[in-house]
Amino acid sequence: MSYGSAGNGSSPHLAGEMLKAQTGMFTVHVPYRGAAPALNDLMGGQIDYYFDPGIGLAHAKAGRTKLLAVGSLKRSPLFPDVPTLDEAGLRGFDADTVFGFYAPAGTPPAVITRINTEVNKILATASVKERITALGGEALPLTPAEFGKRGMDDSQRFGAIIRDRKITAD
Repeated sequence: MSYGSAGNGSSPHLAGEMLKAQTGMFTVHVPYRGAAPALNDLMGGQIDYYFDPGIGLAHAKAGRTKLLAVGSLKRSPLFPDVPTLDEAGLRGFDADTVFGFYAPAGTPPAVITRINTEVNKILATASVKERITALGGEALPLTPAEFGKRGMDDSQRFGAIIRDRKITAD
């Protein structure tokens, strides 16, 4: 079998390697220059599966692709009937990622607090929540400390697979 990703070192690539490591299955990674070409080849039958960062959700809703499972620990609100990989038997499988705002080291704490407050206000608006949900995500207002902890947790979780599989980015 083969799986596509948005490129070497991308979060879909890491998810695919996490799946391989946890199951022991043999699959070949096919890196693409972005998610769209990988999705096109999935739909065209050139690859067997693909960890989607969200662009393929409309195709799954329309029945052009089949969403087999979700790679986070929580089910998707867009596809509440689709199990997580954890629920499907891969205990603890979590390839969920978080996106956030970063500032240069040394940015005054008052500036960080102000940016955080404004970003969280924006994330709380209905239009932004709807747009993020439509992309398969979840608006998740966090404090700077919570975001930092999440980043450290993600770094440990993904770092282990990166080191083990000797993954490099393009």
